[in-house]
Amino acid sequence: MIVTWLGHSCFSLKSDEGLSMLLDPFHESEVGYAMPPTRADIVIISHDHLDHNNVDAAGSGAEVIYGPGEYICRGMEILGIRSFHDAQRGKLRGINTIFCFALDGIRVCHLGDLGHTLSRAQVKDIGKVDLLFLPVGGRYTIDAVGANKVMSQLHPAVTLPMHFQTRALSFELDRVDDFLKGKRPVKSQERLILAKEDLSDEGKLGDDAQVVLLSCPEAEGRVDR
Repeated sequence: MIVTWLGHSCFSLKSDEGLSMLLDPFHESEVGYAMPPTRADIVIISHDHLDHNNVDAAGSGAEVIYGPGEYICRGMEILGIRSFHDAQRGKLRGINTIFCFALDGIRVCHLGDLGHTLSRAQVKDIGKVDLLFLPVGGRYTIDAVGANKVMSQLHPAVTLPMHFQTRALSFELDRVDDFLKGKRPVKSQERLILAKEDLSDEGKLGDDAQVVLLSCPEAEGRVDR
């Protein structure tokens, strides 16, 4: 699997067989910078906010998955788990969907704009997590403290932080530094190549767990416009 960060909470995933997925694509007008050109077979949308719901970014022909439920798409089983965008059961910012699926035998969980720690039922529904996409920027989602609690609930093998302040972002979030304190993240890279055999069989936090900080030239203001 090849994982590329396109900025904010948006990631592109490409399987060994060429299946492509786009997670939470955003509108430039909301985030302040454009996504790099991309296409995908499947688009997953965690909630209907402009910094997460640009389904047209994947190009024509993409299948869109939105909302809680069980889906079968392009031969994949995808589970959407109901959660909330805030710690008041959605009263402030509404519903958020956590998505879980397996790609190349790797169990993936994208938390969207999760605004609270997980319930026991949610942890059970999510199950094993090899690759976790985790919001860490606070203000509209869980912050660094909440993100660490969620990591301890899910015990992912690899965690990619998302939804944090970058140079080009047009609104204010906490920087990723607070989340990274006490961790030894893998050196920043523009994409992550991950195979099932790379993952720890134990799948738990500790020496075997990795935090990978991906880079994105657009998000970091390194692209001439």
